[in-house]
Amino acid sequence: MDPRTLTPRERAVLDALLAAADADGLHTQAGLVRVVEGCPCGCPTIGFTEAAGRRMTVAVDATVTGTHDTLFLYTFDGELGGIEYAAIDERPAEFPAPERLEITVPHTRQ
Repeated sequence: MDPRTLTPRERAVLDALLAAADADGLHTQAGLVRVVEGCPCGCPTIGFTEAAGRRMTVAVDATVTGTHDTLFLYTFDGELGGIEYAAIDERPAEFPAPERLEITVPHTRQ
């Protein structure tokens, strides 16, 4: 896949997830990210960087109101990695509207 800019919906979801994150560096990176990977199943999952061999950390979780679906923003060593969508009810082609997200920030282990 050739790198591309985020769609308006992808940008809105990323911004909503980052609003809940307490990480200034991620906010700075968000203006520069490009989609380099999509999911072959057709769901809206997107990657901002190659994942091969890298350890993923979940930065922000969200559930989609009215469904059992979830999504999360992940990083690789402090670098924005992408947004993963886990569909339980249906497999949408795009992310839900940000106002449908119930966002939580995972607790970090000490």
